[in-house]
Amino acid sequence: MASVRQDKTAKICGVAGCEKEAERSISLKQFSQSSLKLKDQGARSAQLCKEHYKEFKKETKTSRELDKVY
Repeated sequence: MASVRQDKTAKICGVAGCEKEAERSISLKQFSQSSLKLKDQGARSAQLCKEHYKEFKKETKTSRELDKVY
C-alpha cells in the first residue's frame, strides 16, 4: 500500500505582497488570465488566499463562462 505524503506546514498566498494563509491552488495557465502578480516565477501552481481567489474569480468570470459554452 502506498503511503500518502501530506505537507503539514501552512501554505502562504503566492500573490506578491500577501502573507495570508492559502486556501486554494490554481494552475499557472489559469493564473495568467488575471492581473495578479506572482511572487515565485518558478512555481508550478499558484496558491491563493480567500481574498485573492475571490478577486481571481471576479476577473476571469466572463472567460470561464465562455469556456463552459464551448
